[in-house]
Amino acid sequence: MPIMRTPHAELEYLDEGPTDGRPVVLVHGFPDEPSTWDGVVAALPEGLRVIRPTLRGVGRSRVIDPLARSGQVAALATDLLDLIRALEVGPVVLVGHDWGARAAHAAASISPALVDRLVTISTAYGPGSDLTPRERLHDASVAWYRYWLCTSAGADAFRANPQALVRWAWDDWSPRLELPSAEMSRILTAVDTPQFADTVVHYYRHGAGEAAGSSVYAQTQALLDTWPTIDVPTTFLIGTEDGCETLPPARTNASLFSAGRRLIELDGLGHFIPREAPSAVAEAIVRQLEG
Repeated sequence: MPIMRTPHAELEYLDEGPTDGRPVVLVHGFPDEPSTWDGVVAALPEGLRVIRPTLRGVGRSRVIDPLARSGQVAALATDLLDLIRALEVGPVVLVGHDWGARAAHAAASISPALVDRLVTISTAYGPGSDLTPRERLHDASVAWYRYWLCTSAGADAFRANPQALVRWAWDDWSPRLELPSAEMSRILTAVDTPQFADTVVHYYRHGAGEAAGSSVYAQTQALLDTWPTIDVPTTFLIGTEDGCETLPPARTNASLFSAGRRLIELDGLGHFIPREAPSAVAEAIVRQLEG
């Protein structure tokens, strides 16, 4: 896969299809890598230009600016927008899962001129301010690992053996998915990098308000912290048996999408929907392509 050098990072990516095709950008989540989209790509119509970035800290994507070492959402969104600009594509149909959903929501709110359609999966947008106290507690209970990583003991254990949490996530978050051993090996290889563990720890600590962000992204993060409305048409997919995300945040955030948000709840599916139901994801993308 080629690598694009941006102001702060070197980003590995796949770029498939005709260069003049309608651009579709597929952004993977945690803990995953770009092959998660293989089934989706196979189900898409021909003639599209499909771009699959690799998140910082995964594969050969790495931060090269020491001041930009961060896992915060503003950093992920900046990487994504920098790649889109460097490839001179856009506006794009932007598709994101998990961390990729967070990056996609952020990119669309920061730069709607580069994103004209949005499909996001599993991780909902918004602060969850409309949740009931019980819903907030349930949401926190399935996200225990995020708070575990905010402790010194949790972060040290993860840094010593990140593969343990990666394997657990795939077993627990999509309980009906049987991931082939070759695919798990591919994921474990992709996350076996010098920057992966620190990026993950900072992502969750920053998200919980337990770590400061990088000064490089201060202006962008300040905007994102206001949870601005997303002004492009959006489709959001979530599985009803997702092991790390709950349904209420997705059911209560429609007001944050000024151009409309279509919610699709997939009965019996877990967290890793691009692998569990690639045809459903492709169908949502095609529907956005058709406007």
